Amino acid sequence: MTEHGILEPLSEDQWFIDSQELRSFVATVRDISADTIDNRERTLDRLEPYFQELLAQEGWLPEKYAQINPESGMGGGIGQWLLYRSQDRSLTVFSLVIPPGAGTPVHDHLAWGLIGLYKGNQAETVYSRIDGGNLEGHAQLEVVEERSLQPGDIYRLLPPEGDIHAVKTTSASPSVSIHVLGNDTGCIWRHQFIPEAHSVKSFRSGYSNAPCKEEDTENVRI
Repeated sequence: MTEHGILEPLSEDQWFIDSQELRSFVATVRDISADTIDNRERTLDRLEPYFQELLAQEGWLPEKYAQINPESGMGGGIGQWLLYRSQDRSLTVFSLVIPPGAGTPVHDHLAWGLIGLYKGNQAETVYSRIDGGNLEGHAQLEVVEERSLQPGDIYRLLPPEGDIHAVKTTSASPSVSIHVLGNDTGCIWRHQFIPEAHSVKSFRSGYSNAPCKEEDTENVRI
């Protein structure tokens, strides 16, 4: 396994919820992704209307996967619930549930993708790395955008554009965002940044409901 997410394949695709809406959406993602493999900006352009439709539908996400998870090991009560993972681990769909007033650390994803807010409200801060990434353990970031997110809002990841961010729940109830990403996000080694200290470290977020085959004692969780 490499830091950028080359993982051992699974024996088959994994589905963690029984949802025809999600199955139809994943089929669309796979078709569009294969058809636009040489142009991920085009992938996102074509996927976004279908993703908007999924976010607008109620009832397809079981309540269990819209809950915080104090015991997940992620800290802050954040639940990261895997909904679908492809056999080759090149595509995942998961929900991220953040309690009121809590937020993620600054982190990256290392994959193209779409993230949409399903419930609640969030404040997002998007960063850009301006140091070239040449010094181990050191990172200098600048804020490039701050935005308030409402249910149905979508933001794009197309590394390096938009790939480094932090989000915080601003509603009185937990925020629930749906992630569609071109890697096995919870199981690859990514980067957690501390902007005020100009530092960066590797971490693996894991999932609240599914193990990573590659988990070891050095796992660092957000």
